[in-house]
Amino acid sequence: MTLRAQSTLVAALVTGVIAILGWFALLAADQHQAIHDVRANAASLARHNVLNITEGGLLTPVIPADGGVVQLVAGNGRVLSSSPPAEGRMPLTTARPISDELRWDGTVIRNGQRLVTVGFTAPGGTVYVALPEPGLFHQPTHVALLGGAALLCVGLVSLATWVALSGALAPVHRMRAKLNEITATDLGKRVPEPEQPVEFRALAKTINETLERLEKAVGQQQRFAADVSHELRSPITALRTQLDLALSDPAIDVSATLAGLDSAVDRLQFLVEDLLAVIRLDAGMPHDVEPVDLGELVGAELVRRPDTVGHDLLRGALVAGNRVQLARLLTNLVDNAVRHAEREVMVSVYPDARKGQAVLEVVDDGRGVPPADRERVFQRFVRLADSRERDAHGSGLGLAIAREIAEVHGGTLRIADCERGARFVLRLPLAGEAAGRPPGTDAEKETSDDRGGTGLPADAPQPNTLR
Repeated sequence: MTLRAQSTLVAALVTGVIAILGWFALLAADQHQAIHDVRANAASLARHNVLNITEGGLLTPVIPADGGVVQLVAGNGRVLSSSPPAEGRMPLTTARPISDELRWDGTVIRNGQRLVTVGFTAPGGTVYVALPEPGLFHQPTHVALLGGAALLCVGLVSLATWVALSGALAPVHRMRAKLNEITATDLGKRVPEPEQPVEFRALAKTINETLERLEKAVGQQQRFAADVSHELRSPITALRTQLDLALSDPAIDVSATLAGLDSAVDRLQFLVEDLLAVIRLDAGMPHDVEPVDLGELVGAELVRRPDTVGHDLLRGALVAGNRVQLARLLTNLVDNAVRHAEREVMVSVYPDARKGQAVLEVVDDGRGVPPADRERVFQRFVRLADSRERDAHGSGLGLAIAREIAEVHGGTLRIADCERGARFVLRLPLAGEAAGRPPGTDAEKETSDDRGGTGLPADAPQPNTLR
């Protein structure tokens, strides 16, 4: 059942209940008024009969045209006189007016019928006049008219609810029709945003924002697929070329051919590993988290590095993270620095207890990164001209993966100012007791992203130390 039909049904039921209650209330009010009128009529007849007794000495019952009972009852309860329908019967009631009052009002039941009864004191006894009490449906025509009015109200409310909801839901139908027109190949369309009601306008705005994010995501996926196709084509082409040459000319040096194939396979392997890392990060795949001392991790990873990579590592930079991913982040940063350095690369790690962060800096003495390109280099498949000159076989994914790993761990990775070369600064939240270490301890080192130079703490020890 549609919302419009449900709302109309609920409105009809509620209106019907209210109409029935109102119908009974009106009938009850009408009955109350009718009983009041009948009692007034009975009192008038009783006074008239008392007057007849007072003037003539005998009761000549005066009753209304629609019937009723009139009795003159003595003080001892004997019926002295009555109207013809009640002759020879028992008194209507044994109740009497209070001594200091002349009138008694009540209701008696005679032969299963309720009678509105009024008694007035008269010479020799009490005159009672009893008239039939009007029922709830004593006026059938009036009852039918009220019932018809109630049904008409229910119908009008139901119709008004149907029409109002049809108009109110019209923007939803337009949005649904527009959404049906949107396909995976045409995500540029947007649903109309109505001015009123405000809730539907907010809904349309949310839908359009979702469509915009979806369009960006699909566009990113399409560009990613195109970039992947382009990057995979180069090593595969190199492999095919080497194989074709080896097959076409048996005189070609086999060792040289194998070396070329090995180089192409290495490049293909690195590219596939980078692509798999990107896919895992995009998919938000869960990873094991453990306490990792960033200084120890960097020291272990740099053992296999050439002497041109120096390090200054302080203990206490404890973070909660995945050791494999953090090692990959470090590898990508150091590989990038080695590729662009003129003579040496410096890696430093220290805790910044004041900010509750572990800091890793990788500084090279190369040409540096222009300020305008410091965010571009973290985009996927983006390689600057200098990078292409130094290494024509890079994938352009290393820095993008490093930043995404940093963000997954709740940290940041950016390029800070430096007197010479490029200075990459990674900040991760400290974990465990390291995060709560009070300022002023030996592990704390003040930092400033604007100080330039090598990017080391002001009082850092000499390179190639681990404390």
